[in-house]
Parts: sequence; structure tokens; C-alpha cells
Amino acid sequence: MLLSKVNYRLFFNQNCSLCKCYPACIDGLCEGCHADLPWTLFACSICGLSRCHPSQPCIACQKQHFAFDQTIAALEYRFPLISLLPSIKQRHSLHHLRWLAKLLATRIKDLDTTLPDALLPVPMHTVDQLRRGYNQAAVLADELGKNTAIKVMHTRLCKVKRTHHQHDLNADQRRANLSGAFSLRGKLPKHVAIVDDVMTTGSTLHEIASLLKQHGVERVDAWVIARTPQRDHD
Repeated sequence: MLLSKVNYRLFFNQNCSLCKCYPACIDGLCEGCHADLPWTLFACSICGLSRCHPSQPCIACQKQHFAFDQTIAALEYRFPLISLLPSIKQRHSLHHLRWLAKLLATRIKDLDTTLPDALLPVPMHTVDQLRRGYNQAAVLADELGKNTAIKVMHTRLCKVKRTHHQHDLNADQRRANLSGAFSLRGKLPKHVAIVDDVMTTGSTLHEIASLLKQHGVERVDAWVIARTPQRDHD
């Protein structure tokens, strides 16, 4: 028996993942919520911060060196991300990562950049992951892999040292905190992307990218849902 047009719409149409009020039409969101998101505009290709001249690195990136070669962030870390992303970690709201991954995948495709050969989620220490029950970066990487047809390597990058929360530390303390925190297992392709939910100062991504390049990786991209709009907030 064929479904009626009304029943077909009720069965297949999903409401917006944010407001829940209107049918989703763009990457899981209604038009209004999609338009109201804090999109990154004219972002620096290296650090991912919004800048006036995206054709060249921002002044800060011209003065300092990041080990990663490119950052792609779909959004700035503002409302509603400042409440939504913590809820993914603290309240197991993993379903949000599905539409957030679609937004990021769309942004990547729009930039028409060279795609990596593999995705590496930022790992958690085993103790911390057991306590939480999952690694949101790994879940995000899996969703991105589905949207981009890129292989996700879950076991190559490991976190071997438990670290303090970065937001409580200054720049020197962050570097010391992350020193020796990660290790590699097995070979990697020449071009990879590190996947995480939020990029703040870039300390974690820089540490991982440095390790990858020491082991023969030639290009490292950073793919994140959101980028904090200011460098001095970690």
C-alpha cells in the first residue's frame, strides 16, 4: 500500500535539530537557524580566526609557527555553540554531531581544498574516555568520514599522559602540560587531518601536528566544528 503524501512527509521530514519547530531543509536545520549560526567569515587559512584578508595568513600567524598547515572551522565558538558543544560532552547529546558534521563537511567541500588521505580524531586518555563513555572527537570523525568518504584512523594516535584542562593554564603551562602527551602507532599517509570539536589557541593541535611531522607526515590539516574568536581564551 502506497503512503499518502501527508504520511510520506510525516515519516521522512525531520524537524530542525536546534529549534525543533520547523522542518529541516539545510544540513539538518531550518532556514532560520541555519542563517543565524555564527559562521566563520574570511578566516585565516592557518589559525582559522576570522580576518579581513583571507588570501594570506593573519599577522599573528606570520609571526608565529604552527605545525599544522591549514585550519577549517565551520563556525565561531559563540551562541548557540557555547552551550551546545559542552552538552555533547557532559550530557551525551551525541545526536548533534550528525548535523554539525554535515555543516563542516559542506564547508570543506565549498572551499574546494585538497582532501586528506585519512582523518585522525584527537584522542582522550583511556581513563578519561572510560569515565565519559565515548570520545566526541572520534564520533565527529566518523560522521565526517561518512560525509567525505575519507578513512578514519582511530588507533594510530593515542593519548598516553593525562593532562589538566587547558583553559586554566597560560601559554607556557599549556605547552608543558601537553609535552609528551601523545604517541603514534603504525604508519600514516602523507596528508592527514586532525579532527576535534573546538579549537582555542591551537596548542593541542600544534602538539599533535608536530608529532605527526616528526614521523614523516608532510601535510597536517585541522578540521574543527568551531573556532574560539579570541586568542586569549583557552
